[in-house]
Amino acid sequence: MKKLVVLILGISLAASAMAQTDPQKKAEMKDLRTDVREKKAASHKVNKDLSHVRVKKAMHDHKAVARENKDINRDSKRLKSQGVDHPVTKAKRQVRVQDDNRKDHTN
Repeated sequence: MKKLVVLILGISLAASAMAQTDPQKKAEMKDLRTDVREKKAASHKVNKDLSHVRVKKAMHDHKAVARENKDINRDSKRLKSQGVDHPVTKAKRQVRVQDDNRKDHTN
């Protein structure tokens, strides 16, 4: 009888712990998607500055890209520890799909 109670208690604790991580993963993935979008925009800005020979401004903007890279790496490590495989690649793919859907609905 004690074993059965301990087993049921253990299963319920494990189930509740697993249920709590799901909303956290969604929030982390959303944060990662915004970081990926910001990095893409910032790197585009750096390349545009370099093509117009604005080196000083490009160097300053490149620091923003480096900060975005750090944010992406930090979020990626957190998601990997939660069990998400290849979080950055998934985020990039989700951003691409969302942007394509947005383009399709505006026409």
